[in-house]
Amino acid sequence: MSKKLVKTSKKTIHTTLSQESNEILDKYANLKDKNDEKIFGNKSKVLEKALEILDKSYNPQNKDDLQAIWDRARNELNMVLVGKKTYLAYLSGDYENALIENIAVDILEWYTRMSIEDMDLEEVLKAIKCVWLAANYFYKIEIETGSKGSYQMSFYHDFHSIKYSEFWGSYFARLLSEQKKCEVEIFPRNSSLILRISPL
Repeated sequence: MSKKLVKTSKKTIHTTLSQESNEILDKYANLKDKNDEKIFGNKSKVLEKALEILDKSYNPQNKDDLQAIWDRARNELNMVLVGKKTYLAYLSGDYENALIENIAVDILEWYTRMSIEDMDLEEVLKAIKCVWLAANYFYKIEIETGSKGSYQMSFYHDFHSIKYSEFWGSYFARLLSEQKKCEVEIFPRNSSLILRISPL
């Protein structure tokens, strides 16, 4: 059958939106590409796209969408993202290998699109916060600025294991001492970790 003869049935709905939601809808309805042409064209197209994304998020098994599957697994199953070298270190039974095969530099450079040498200490710490929250290793990370360029980072997790805190304390301490010439004091607890970071 010719595509020109295929008609898509349309349904009319009536609803109300908050001012904030309506502004977001307007923003995307008027969003333009590099040729100054509207990407969606109208509010109906924006809503259809939003529903498609929502459906993928809640039913990724039907959409073969790997990113949506990870998002759902992270949120619903509380899963964490593990690098292959770190995973192999765990399998070896010697987690110290994960400290030696520390892949944080690769991850941070990938995330920031900057060389680790070009990042200052604060940029490194902020990148750690974003990436390690996204990977679901911690549910909250706070960065406080101290005197003379020092920082305190507080990490909060729900693993209820001081060994978990000790591992990440050693992991970040090694990274920061080697890459940013810092002295790092580690204070591990069952559900939290504090790092006091001072440039040498």
